[in-house]
Amino acid sequence: MRNFQKLFLSILAIATLTLTGCLHIIEDVTFRDSGKGTYKMTIDMSEVKGMMEMMKGMAPADSTGEAGAVPDGSMGQMGQGLSDVAASLKGIQGISNVVEANDTSAFMFGYTFDFADAAALNRALKVINKDKFQSNTDEVFKFTGKSFERLGFGDIGSEMKKAMSESEASEDAGGMDMDMIKNFFGDMTYKQVYHFPDREIKKSSNELGEVSEDKHSLTITLKPFDEEQAKKKATVATEVKLK
Repeated sequence: MRNFQKLFLSILAIATLTLTGCLHIIEDVTFRDSGKGTYKMTIDMSEVKGMMEMMKGMAPADSTGEAGAVPDGSMGQMGQGLSDVAASLKGIQGISNVVEANDTSAFMFGYTFDFADAAALNRALKVINKDKFQSNTDEVFKFTGKSFERLGFGDIGSEMKKAMSESEASEDAGGMDMDMIKNFFGDMTYKQVYHFPDREIKKSSNELGEVSEDKHSLTITLKPFDEEQAKKKATVATEVKLK
């Protein structure tokens, strides 16, 4: 988890400057009947970008008479860390069309790739999770055509909490306590969107699951630092029956 903790501390440093820790993570996965599909991960910090632009306008002018600036150089490094997966995924059987997104102007990061089947997807996620979180996840998804399962592994929200717990005692966290960090990230969302273009969804075991009107997509929105969801033990895990 060392790599991810560094990324978290970068976000935390920006949060202390902008007074907001708005962060939205979207995991978007499409499964065709053949087992093939596309995986997309997006880390959206555009709300932080807007706040930083506002603060730049409000910052006092420097000795040259120009408006002061809120430092954002760490965003490029953070984006690179979040979206740098192409080299790690190179050569993994069943993975193709890897594309990285590292837009520091809009604070949008992530990556997308195609997979030949669920086994290939799991192989790719195992590499990513080990690289980013120092965690081992042999299997995250199961898909048979008539049923789909997302196991409770590879939960980015949980990894954020672990990083937060370790960061609380770190000098790099600037002395911020747990409650203060929770306040910064209270609105953070971790959304999973699953598409089944060749099937209709009959039901999902996750009570947070919302089925689209055409019954081809399922959306689960977690708030990792929300007290109510924590009490209900909200999870990424779900079993979906398809027809």
